[in-house]
This record gives sequence, C-alpha cells and structure tokens, in this order.
Amino acid sequence: MEKAKKRNISISGSGTAAGGEYDQVKVNGSAHINSDIECEIFKCNGSAHIEGNIKTATAKVNGSSHVEGNMEAREMIINGSTDIDGNLTSSEVKIQGSSTIKGDLKGKEINVRGTASITGNVSSDEIDVKGQVIIGGDCEAESFLARGHFKINGLLNAGNIDIELLRLCEAKEIGGENISVKRNLDFSGFKKILKFFMGQEKDQLTAEVIEGDHVSLEYTHAKVVRGNTIEIGPGCVIDRIEYKQSLELDENAKIGTQEKI
Repeated sequence: MEKAKKRNISISGSGTAAGGEYDQVKVNGSAHINSDIECEIFKCNGSAHIEGNIKTATAKVNGSSHVEGNMEAREMIINGSTDIDGNLTSSEVKIQGSSTIKGDLKGKEINVRGTASITGNVSSDEIDVKGQVIIGGDCEAESFLARGHFKINGLLNAGNIDIELLRLCEAKEIGGENISVKRNLDFSGFKKILKFFMGQEKDQLTAEVIEGDHVSLEYTHAKVVRGNTIEIGPGCVIDRIEYKQSLELDENAKIGTQEKI
C-alpha cells in the first residue's frame, strides 16, 4: 500500500493554520499556527507564531518566528530572529541573526555569528562563537572557540577552550584540559566594527576560577587559577595561582600568591 503523501502549508498573506503533520511549511507572509506541527521543512521568510512545539528535519528562518513550545530539528538556520519559549534541540545550529531561547540549547555543532540569549544550559560537541552569546546556566562542549563576546553565568566546561578576546568576556568558572586565552590582534577593521556596534568594552576575560591541565592566559582577571602547566601573559590580574608542574609569569602580570602543589 502506497504511503499517503503529506500536505503542505504555504502562507503568502495573513492566515491561520491548524497543527498536524506536513511535508513542507512555508511562510512568506504572516502566519498563526494554533498547535504542534511536524514537518520535513519549515521555512519562514515572513512572520510566524506557533502555539505549540515544532519537530522538523530542516528549519530556516529568514524573517521572524515565535515558538511557544519546544523546537527539534536536524538542522536549524536562523538568519532573521527566532524566540523559543522552551528548548531547542538540533544536530546543527547556525545563528546568523538573533535568537532567544528560554529553555536549554542542545546540539552537535553550534555556530553563532549573530546574537543568542539562552536562559538555561547549553551542551554541544562543538561551539563556535564569532558574535555575542549570553548563557544563564552552564555551557558544556568538547570544543569551545570564541572570537567575540560571551557571558556565562555558570560553568564553562570543555576539553579544548580557545578564546580570542575582542570584547569583555565573562564566566563564573572555567574548566578544561587545554585553555588558551589571548588578545586578538585584528588589523582588518573587523574589531573596530564589532566595538562600534557592541560597545567599547575592554578586551578582557573575567572569571572566579579557571582550572585546567594546560592553561595559557592573557588579559585575564581571576581569583584562582589552577593547573599542571600554567603560562600567565600580559594584562593578567590573578589573586592566587596553584600549579603542579610549571609556572611562567609575564613581568607585567599582577599576581597575588602562588603555590606549587
């Protein structure tokens, strides 16, 4: 018996649609969907409001969307703006516009080139930030790369952490195997443009505790830094350092106490 072909939704003007299972959902105008939807493709070039959850293979938002529930997708691309009242779960997340997520964000690859605000926790294999990210909870990944601005109110925990400072970056605690923080020397004009739009804050990382196997820091302010091998570069202000194997200090760094443990 041949499988029944799923319906499509295409709204070009202003309209309301019922939830259900669809093949493609395309919004070029203004749409209000009054319950959960499940589809292969969700594409919004206009404005969409969904009173429920979305489950889709591919989601692409070039306009604006508001999801009152959770969103699940294999691929999520946000070029416009998306507000999600619940959780976002996706294998690949690309935020090139703006997104606000009131729950948790989970994905294998998360790329931020715009702005993202997550009230809950973030977990991923790879996180690449070249925009602005604010996380209310913890952030956990295998690899965390940042060349922009981030604020993490909880713990940043990753195997490899590579931060190039373009603006003020903050985390309550940072833990990992390899941690590298350095000032970005950008001569292309990108840094000036970023500061023009996002403010003239210092290129600095602040954290209460930083702990890793191999730690290399520049322009970092922290209460405690712990590690096996530690390199403290220029612009650092550290209250206390605890190391096991080796410690290198820049002559311009300001250090409180240091102890080999």
